Amino acid sequence: MKRKEQKTFIAAFLLPPLLLYALFVLWPAVNAFRYSLTRWDGLGSATWVGLYNFRNILARSSEFMPALEHNVFLMVVPGIITLSLALFFAYVIHQRIRGARLFRIAFFFPNIISSVAVALLWVLIYSASDVGLLNNLLRLINPKHEMIAFAESSRLLWALVPMIVWSGTGFYMVLFLAAMENIPDSFYEAARLDGAGSFALFRKVTLPLMWDVLTTGIIFLVIGGLKIFDVIWVMENGRPTTTTHTMATLMYSKVFEEYNIGYGTAIAVLLFILVLLATMVSFRLLRRERLEY
Repeated sequence: MKRKEQKTFIAAFLLPPLLLYALFVLWPAVNAFRYSLTRWDGLGSATWVGLYNFRNILARSSEFMPALEHNVFLMVVPGIITLSLALFFAYVIHQRIRGARLFRIAFFFPNIISSVAVALLWVLIYSASDVGLLNNLLRLINPKHEMIAFAESSRLLWALVPMIVWSGTGFYMVLFLAAMENIPDSFYEAARLDGAGSFALFRKVTLPLMWDVLTTGIIFLVIGGLKIFDVIWVMENGRPTTTTHTMATLMYSKVFEEYNIGYGTAIAVLLFILVLLATMVSFRLLRRERLEY
């Protein structure tokens, strides 16, 4: 096949998906930036207001700042626990313990369940009725225990921590385990001959050689914490309050409930910028010299 024919052949295959991507992704994204500079209810004509929406969002009395704080909380607290547990379980399974294959399946199982189903499951676990698993367990320990609404708005952020950890640890464990299994055994054998123990092997051999994968996992956790939406929406029955709003739920509420399209798309633009900045900063802070093996 001649070079010109080859280019035509490649273009014929690439053009349809690129057009679809431009139509359904790039064009709506460009429109979001445009609508963020307007006042619009989605029905009438849009009125140009410049940076008015952004000034309102960043004002001290805005709902955006508490929502951002909730995102940071859900990014940091569950993220640290998830990362620590995933590294621990991956390293333990990497040591070829008995039942390692079963543990892989058991830990990864929550990831095959949709996030909405996970949220509904934990609603039942936290329920203050007779079907609430957690309250019933506490009642077995203490018969005088009074039912607690663990998933009510004032407690929801902390209630989300074990749910996020439970649903996310398996994915990161498998990710880290795959990186560990690619490390040649000769590195561990050489370290053992030098007298290294289990902790020293992890710190001096495993961690440096899987640093790129660890960095990827941390970035996934950062992005996931900033974009969290569905579990809060489900556990709040579609009515998040100021004490539970995240940036994504606030954006959805402004657009589809209050029909304040300009304000909602301005939040979407800020969310995009924050995710982009968080990713770039994470890459910068976690960048190390690549180790070849």
